[in-house]
Amino acid sequence: MNQKLSIILSIVLIALALLFVSGQQGCQGTEKETFDTGALTMNFVADAPPSQVNYGQTFPIYVDIKNNGGYDIGAASATFYLTGIGDNLRGVTTKLTNDNILVKKTPTSEGGSARLKFAEAATPAVPLQTAFTLNFQLTSCYDYFMLSESAICAGKTSNVCSVEGEKISASRNSASPIQVTSVIERIEGNKLYYDIIIENKGTGKVYLTNTDCEKIQKNDLNEKRKEGMVDIAIKTTEPISCNLQDKAEPYSTISALEGTAKLGKITCVETLPSETHSAPFEVSISYKYVESQTKTLTILPA
Repeated sequence: MNQKLSIILSIVLIALALLFVSGQQGCQGTEKETFDTGALTMNFVADAPPSQVNYGQTFPIYVDIKNNGGYDIGAASATFYLTGIGDNLRGVTTKLTNDNILVKKTPTSEGGSARLKFAEAATPAVPLQTAFTLNFQLTSCYDYFMLSESAICAGKTSNVCSVEGEKISASRNSASPIQVTSVIERIEGNKLYYDIIIENKGTGKVYLTNTDCEKIQKNDLNEKRKEGMVDIAIKTTEPISCNLQDKAEPYSTISALEGTAKLGKITCVETLPSETHSAPFEVSISYKYVESQTKTLTILPA
């Protein structure tokens, strides 16, 4: 009797172990891919400015910038604004651009970098009786680009390729805050649909490439309408058409392979081919990216 009980317990334990292993494998299969969202970074240099200064003291304001993404930033293609200073400081430049090209980061080399000098010898402008805290903001506005390369299956599932499953691989996307995070196929009747998902994986705001950085800084309402939109081009050997928007206002809906699009889902479609085959699928996205950070400076009486 004890022997039979031991056998039963052993079988139960083995079954539980198999279920655990199966569950672990299932979890691994559903893990989301990690996309490289690197692009332009900016950081105030330590003690430039310091956290506090006395009236009459001079100090520098330096910012280090670096391209950690997969696209070259041309000379003067990135603009940097220092705001919130008002009339509280003297000797400060509030707008700068990158003088030289900031090359993209590659597996074998670091991205281009530079140091911006907003002030060499800034100084408080007005004498104070009590301490005053100044909060200013550093904003970058620059052109960027991402490329996503994948392969689609045109036709019904067969031993040639499969319509089912995710077509995007993070390793085939260039580093960028804006990412094509999914391409899924579906068949409805005699139509084959491709659902493309575009997301902002960074911390900034995205705009169309023709956005004016100066107007964004001034909170121009017409320019704000371009927020959350990108310029897009889709290339494939398949005779597809995609639901995009025109490049000019009022951004009317068009059926094309090139235009503009809002972040989110884009759907392309073709008539279901009679013969199943694999085809290249490339999505390129151009946009302006705007990102900000703040800095606190306490000014003490002399």
